[in-house]
Amino acid sequence: MTEFQQVPIAYGVKLVFSDGTAVNWYRDSRRKTVFAEKNPAGHVFPRSAEKLEQILAVLEGGAPEVTRDDAGRGIGAFDGGADPNPGIGGWGVVLPDGGELSGTEPHTTNNRMELTAAIQLLAATRGPLHAIGDSRYVIEGITRWIHGWRQRDWKTVTGKPVENRDLWEELSRRTQGRRICWERVAGHGGHPLNERCDQLCAEARRKLRRKGQGARA
Repeated sequence: MTEFQQVPIAYGVKLVFSDGTAVNWYRDSRRKTVFAEKNPAGHVFPRSAEKLEQILAVLEGGAPEVTRDDAGRGIGAFDGGADPNPGIGGWGVVLPDGGELSGTEPHTTNNRMELTAAIQLLAATRGPLHAIGDSRYVIEGITRWIHGWRQRDWKTVTGKPVENRDLWEELSRRTQGRRICWERVAGHGGHPLNERCDQLCAEARRKLRRKGQGARA
């Protein structure tokens, strides 16, 4: 039996496991959401659970299966955005093993959140990768535009400094030595991984807004 402790939280309970995993299980009248606050082993939890056993089964079930494309690359997805732009930002990632990551920034832009999401996807994976996103800015930038930017000492064709250079350099560094296929899909076009990433972004922004409202209260 998996060892864990239960800690009460608002609208639910936090389950803290011996391997460092911490799961928030929200169980109010509207939802029974499972959220992995800390997930060092990359467990794939259900998005909701009616019973504790559904969460425990994940930790006792061994390594998760990785979704791969026809070339054997792990399939992951990323998305990010700010609302308004600039404004509160959020990013979301779905990993090849089904794990999910998300984060926020209090004041940022769509482009910075899209880049951050791509960076987080690469940081959380190893080996060949099939990266799915809806950002032309990120995918065209990392596969085409960045070569010209470097040749012009990080200037655009009009001579202006390239925006978000810090994130571009970080993303470029994480692509080194890896086989990555970048696939662009239509935003809100029904692709399940892209839609889930968009949901993670929105959820992250809502949580940050609620925290801000609590701080002002």
